[in-house]
Amino acid sequence: MESVVPEFEELMLCGYCKQKFNETDQSPKLLSCKHYFCLQCMRTNLNKGQELYCVYCWKRTEIGELGPESLPTYAPVLCLTKNFSQLKLGVKAPDKPAKVISENCHTHAMPLALWCHTCCSPVCRACATTTDHATHQIKSQNEAKDQLIAELQIDLASMNKMLSEIQRLAMQQREFLLKILEACVTLKTHVEADLTNNASHFELTETRDTLAKLRLNLSMAENLSDVHNLYSSVNVEKQRLQLRYQEMYLQCQLDDLIRNSSVIFDFQLLKQALSNIHNGDPVYPGNSRILSTSQQNPILFLANYCMSQLYSRHMLSKQNVNGTLDYHNHNSIPPISYLAHNPPQQHLVMPAPKNIYQENNLMMQNIIHSPQIRNPANMCPLYYFNIEVNGAQLGRIVIEVRADVAPKMAKNFGLLTTGEAGMGYKGCQIFQCWEGESVITGDFELNNGRGGRSIFEDSYFLPDDTKLMAVRGTVGMRRTQKRHDNLGMVGSQFRIILQEMRGFTGIFGHVVEGLELVEKISTYGDTAGKPTKNILIAKCGKL
Repeated sequence: MESVVPEFEELMLCGYCKQKFNETDQSPKLLSCKHYFCLQCMRTNLNKGQELYCVYCWKRTEIGELGPESLPTYAPVLCLTKNFSQLKLGVKAPDKPAKVISENCHTHAMPLALWCHTCCSPVCRACATTTDHATHQIKSQNEAKDQLIAELQIDLASMNKMLSEIQRLAMQQREFLLKILEACVTLKTHVEADLTNNASHFELTETRDTLAKLRLNLSMAENLSDVHNLYSSVNVEKQRLQLRYQEMYLQCQLDDLIRNSSVIFDFQLLKQALSNIHNGDPVYPGNSRILSTSQQNPILFLANYCMSQLYSRHMLSKQNVNGTLDYHNHNSIPPISYLAHNPPQQHLVMPAPKNIYQENNLMMQNIIHSPQIRNPANMCPLYYFNIEVNGAQLGRIVIEVRADVAPKMAKNFGLLTTGEAGMGYKGCQIFQCWEGESVITGDFELNNGRGGRSIFEDSYFLPDDTKLMAVRGTVGMRRTQKRHDNLGMVGSQFRIILQEMRGFTGIFGHVVEGLELVEKISTYGDTAGKPTKNILIAKCGKL
């Protein structure tokens, strides 16, 4: 008992100040690393702003503005401290009386020398000859023991093999779920891009400007020829506007169908629905009611949206080349009708989806886009980065740059990637790695975060106000560390984000290939974010 008590007393003392815990200022508080210290030490010694650092493992615990009091109290240790004096240690529980096992048969008074494998019980030689055990497997106890040991070894080996398979399948399932998560983030990024760059806004502005010019020309027309020319121009614009209205109306009808459907779509159902929309028939076959918000299934809604996108790509990019579908170069395909059978007088003509992954050889990475978005290929170029770790090739990262919303940052990033400006990212090191958070590179001068410059004359510039959110997979320019004028200038350093960073701005692109490689690179950093390996950009350029 005397040797046990000091070990228990050690649990009741703060690991930093060695003071005994209590319910007030010395209450034990639990960090995220599962180490615990008293509240007073966390207030004075472990507190670094809005974070606490453990003196054992130096892992950080974020506490925000609530302070150390918001951390959970380690109740078991506090209870042990309060009630330790009442505990009775070293008192041995009374032994249970040993169960007496008879070695002789109670019926025949003969030794239990045999074992019935069927009944799983010992028997004597007389019992073995009775009708109760006539068809049972009887063996000597040594033989039965050897047989059971052999069967146990087989079962243990089988269970061990099954455990390995379960572990392998669990890892496989985890990788699959990570891919699902990555796909959801990609979809979220593209939907946000669609919301930011909705083509309808630009079309409305252009059309209003055109109508204003036509009104002005009409007021200035002096002869019949001028009026006739204006009349022709107005007719062309009117037809274009009517066609656009019809397309938008039918698209909204399809959107309502997707939102309120209670069944999952396949290509045949979508084809029938589009035909009904065009012909003015009931949109919801067998279910004409509109579902309320509480009745809508978000997973079903998302599945039907993705199925409609796949259907549009299938119909618009159905160019049979040796029996295969071409999903890549469908921008040049003229718009076609979704209704292939029994076409009416006027077809529902939907514009061809714009592929923002031009020259990208990934087959299925370019299928989630809105068919109404104008996104020319030259506005979203792709750049590749071949990464080496300690001299060994690790893989490739491909980044899509949004030159349509970030022209200045896109030009700077593109010329630094290709090296056309006489300087660039080739040979540049990744100098910061935060596991699961982000990686930072682009300092081709000092490789420590305090160097690098842009291609422009002033070396630093204000980034474009893109309004793009800093979510997983996005790429943004990092504010320079050389200037102290608080203008938020950027140069050449950029950050690849692995988790949402709401306060980060300057987003100009996102990773379309190799995000799992970035995730792996982020694990190479220590607790201060400094890489433990030599990670550099061996080669980079434009695709």
